Amino acid sequence: MLDRTVVFTAAADYRADAGSVFDVLTDWPRQTPWVPATVVERRGGAPGAPGERFAGVSRLGPLVLDDAMVVVSTTRPAPGRPGRVRVRKVGTLLGGTVDIVVRERGPGRARVEWTERVLLRPPALALAAALAGPLPALLGRVAFGAVLRAARADLEGRR
Repeated sequence: MLDRTVVFTAAADYRADAGSVFDVLTDWPRQTPWVPATVVERRGGAPGAPGERFAGVSRLGPLVLDDAMVVVSTTRPAPGRPGRVRVRKVGTLLGGTVDIVVRERGPGRARVEWTERVLLRPPALALAAALAGPLPALLGRVAFGAVLRAARADLEGRR
């Protein structure tokens, strides 16, 4: 049976406290300038709470990808406890989960691990990804590494 899931993790270190990093990363529309050709928009539910709905809408010419998501759970960081948010992808092309973990790494320092398990719904898309071998996961890790670096620049006031 064809594996329809692409899994990758991107990570980055920040010179900011875990709570601030968590707040910036989970302010979904704030991600818009970090992701090329994409607008991230809220679609309902209480911001930052389970049930919040949002989407990353990417456009390349006439092609549009609506990556619809819903927040499943969220735990803010606290002393001795990492912050975590789990998001479920609920779009017609992409399903799966996103897990973002923010850990304190000392005074004013944090580490983020962003893991995606992307379920490719259309069989043709899954087949293309399977034929590409490890490339889709590598591209995901590189792309979201760039997103995390852009978030860091935004948070640290360098953007």
